[in-house]
Amino acid sequence: MLITPPVACLAFPALLSVNLGVIVPLSLSCLVVVVVIPAAAWRGKLNVPGYALMLFASAFIAYVMGKLAGAQSVQGTALGVVISFIFFLLVATAAGSFFGIFFYHQPMDEAEQSAGDHEASAAVAAVDKDRH
Repeated sequence: MLITPPVACLAFPALLSVNLGVIVPLSLSCLVVVVVIPAAAWRGKLNVPGYALMLFASAFIAYVMGKLAGAQSVQGTALGVVISFIFFLLVATAAGSFFGIFFYHQPMDEAEQSAGDHEASAAVAAVDKDRH
């Protein structure tokens, strides 16, 4: 059973006040942050304690920003929207850092890379000779 948009707005009145000009960029930027941080971890750009520090620092600052955004004096104002935007980006950073810890890949040294090159040498000696 499909719910038509007017019926959906009657069932969920919060849908009437959705500001897509804020929601769409916010969700896209949070998605980018959540994807970029684990991708950098996969490439070994930072170490695990760095990702853990980023996780806890962004979670703590997000908690403070969430408290500020919930204050009566900033709810519904432009400052409240900016603080909420920062809050969600910090939460996305914390989530990305959490995933980054799991996707972390240790970068290889130059000695390990050269040893890996010899292990993955070509089956044909001429192709291996062309590489060097």
